[in-house]
Amino acid sequence: MTRYSGDQYVPAVDSANNAKASDVIGNKSDTHDGDSLYAKVETLGDHIHSVSKVYPTLAGGVQLTAGAAWTLGALVEIVPASTITGDFDIHAIDIEDISANDVYELVIYYGAGDTEAGRVRFVQSAAQSATLNTAIQTPILPANSRIRAAVACSTGGYTVDISIRYHTY
Repeated sequence: MTRYSGDQYVPAVDSANNAKASDVIGNKSDTHDGDSLYAKVETLGDHIHSVSKVYPTLAGGVQLTAGAAWTLGALVEIVPASTITGDFDIHAIDIEDISANDVYELVIYYGAGDTEAGRVRFVQSAAQSATLNTAIQTPILPANSRIRAAVACSTGGYTVDISIRYHTY
């Protein structure tokens, strides 16, 4: 719904009316929940310039164990539900330790239904450090989402310790 403000019509915050050009352009208070051009710019600004956070913070990473060759191991909780209290997305998987040289694939899931949020591959070889920062792109995840992960590797049975790098909106 638009409202009249002074000499112009201003759309309501996060309006989906799109009845007038002002609805499409948006309101300066639109958030990442809106679909206006301003909401999209707000989302991009938050995405690029929000403070980076890690989980777990000030603690060691979480260990994941691969199943048999190219089989995902058991899902392991990385972030408990109701821990990250704002909408967020994950920008990186910080790999803190890898038990053996191999090719790995890691899958991140969110929410009570374990919806896939993204996956990455990485390699540990004799000439490469076991500490990696692997970029990942996830959708904006709902506040309070539980994050779980599973890993597979070409040989099977190896472990990796990880944490996530994220930011809130």
